[in-house]
Amino acid sequence: MTQNIRSGPLDRLWPGWLVVDRLGVAVGRIRRLHRPDPLAVADDGRRIGQASDIVAMLPGWSVHTLPEVSPAAAARLVREGYLEIVVRGRGPVRQRYAALTDITEVEDEVVRLAFCVDELPCQTSHRR
Repeated sequence: MTQNIRSGPLDRLWPGWLVVDRLGVAVGRIRRLHRPDPLAVADDGRRIGQASDIVAMLPGWSVHTLPEVSPAAAARLVREGYLEIVVRGRGPVRQRYAALTDITEVEDEVVRLAFCVDELPCQTSHRR
């Protein structure tokens, strides 16, 4: 059954599901699902609290950052919610990130994105 993600609940996404790009190329599998955080408005992903919340306004205060992802991309991902996608293959393990708003449809445990795989923010870590 095909579901347009914009009209259906996001709680139907689960770790392990396959993610494909707009051309149908397999990106990887969902590792984690991060819900939207509308209070994350700074370009480094910092949460901005109420005006009286001085701790949230201190420079360097950060509750959620994405290493090796540009500050603007990290802020967008944290604000809109995102999928952390693990890409396995030869060499290092890579994580790619896709905003929940980049999902065009979900069908039979496959998530289709509006972008090509090379357009998604990426983080590389070495296997241990």
